[in-house]
Amino acid sequence: MSNHDENTENSVIHTATTSKPENGDVAVEPVVFKKKLKPLFVLFAYGGGGKMAFLIAAIYKKRRLKKKYPNAEIRIIEGFMYPDQFKEEWSKLYNELNVPETASIYALWQIHYFGHGSHDCLVFQNPNNPNYGLGLYFNDDDNMERLPWDTNEGIFVLHSCRGGAYEDSFDIKKIEKKICLAKTISEKQDTRCLGQTIFASFSIDVMQIDNYLPEAYFNYPSYKSKTTAEEDAINFQYRPDRFTNGYFAKLPIDKVLWGYALLTGDTYRRMLENKKEYEKKLSDKGIKNPIYPIYEEIKKLSPKNQILPCRVFNKGVLEERIVEVDVFNQNDMEYI
Repeated sequence: MSNHDENTENSVIHTATTSKPENGDVAVEPVVFKKKLKPLFVLFAYGGGGKMAFLIAAIYKKRRLKKKYPNAEIRIIEGFMYPDQFKEEWSKLYNELNVPETASIYALWQIHYFGHGSHDCLVFQNPNNPNYGLGLYFNDDDNMERLPWDTNEGIFVLHSCRGGAYEDSFDIKKIEKKICLAKTISEKQDTRCLGQTIFASFSIDVMQIDNYLPEAYFNYPSYKSKTTAEEDAINFQYRPDRFTNGYFAKLPIDKVLWGYALLTGDTYRRMLENKKEYEKKLSDKGIKNPIYPIYEEIKKLSPKNQILPCRVFNKGVLEERIVEVDVFNQNDMEYI
């Protein structure tokens, strides 16, 4: 989790010289001064299938970040569809943060990715065959430059599906080593990386529903209270029922793209497919009555449709998380 605020960001040290008369001569002495680095947040919104949904999620995330870090620079990078286009944007960011002219301006705090993904890669459109996606794995073959992440605050947050679900490799050795996209990124980028364990879905801010009921338009002016980013996060701890969430998600109401413990809808159906595949593959390897851990967690938390805790890897090491009813981990509350 984050451990210092916007007013204590890293600094860069500059040196210069000054001169002053001394016994009739001019003495030159060094001067050292510090310059605070501006926190930088970069939000990538995939521009292929589902682009408007991803862009909307990024826009609402930017608003919440601006509440908490009013002096930070928060960017949205959109429009990329293919792996090479994303890598090009990544390289631009790398160059900006490393060339002398701009390296002393920003401290890279967070990158948020809104797009399609799997347990081991981000998924992009294939320029040669739109019916099949192309994966970007952040491995040695992809050769993604290591960004200069802030030592204390740096984190890559995946709002994509299943970036932390190492069980979905269906491979015993990979499962034992917890190999997944979030772990790979955390190792290759030498920072923290957050991944979901389930298919990400939208959830609305239930505290804003009253502003969009008919009486809010006809009987009295709509009142929108000012809330903090921390208060906003609390409003997303539980996802409303499918009907309510689906109806109000079409309106300009604050929303997030995150992982929830749901035993309904498409999220549930797709998870059951993975559960079946997991049990079959591990049974074929001699494991008796294998239990799909992600399903057990969802079953435990689904009565209230609450957040399914994310997984965060710190330079390859999985951080502790708690999976209990009505309990919420700081990493979810901090980065949702």
